[in-house]
Formats: sequence, C-alpha cells, structure tokens
Amino acid sequence: MSEVRVEGFLQTMSSQRAEALRAGLEADLQAAWEKGVEAGKSEGISEGEFRGRKQGVIRVAMNLLRAGFDTAAVAKAAELPEPIIRKLAQDNGITLP
Repeated sequence: MSEVRVEGFLQTMSSQRAEALRAGLEADLQAAWEKGVEAGKSEGISEGEFRGRKQGVIRVAMNLLRAGFDTAAVAKAAELPEPIIRKLAQDNGITLP
C-alpha cells in the first residue's frame, strides 16, 4: 500500500510540476507576443512617418519645379541631390531649361 501511495504522490508531483512549467511557458509566450506586437506597431509608425515625410518633400519639390524654380534651388530647398531633382522632373514630364 505504501508503494502505491508513493507512486501516486510522485505522479501528483509530476503533474503539478508539468502544469507549473506549462503555465510559466504560456505566460512567457504571452509576454513575448505582446512585446512583439508593440515593437511591430512602433516600427510601423516610424516607417509611416518616414514615408510621409519623403512624400511631402517630393510633393514640394514637384511644386517648385512646376513653378519654374531652377533645379539647384529646388535641390537645396528639398535637401536632395540635384540629379534626383532632375530625375523627378523627367519622370513627371517637367521640361527643365
């Protein structure tokens, strides 16, 4: 009878330990998931802000080119290299002097 009780005790302890490990792993996974979601949101917001600024600079550069500003002035205002300004003009059908 004593052997049966010891076996039952060991089985109970083993089950409790397995449950504790499972609960710990589940908590770790949940924490990692939440951390990953927050990191993804942060990265997405940063990427969106970057793209928005880039589009804004290009839009202003295009408006300046259409208004007749020379490429050097547009490049300085947009803080972009002059070859990029010329490429923007070419790609959008703006004839440069």
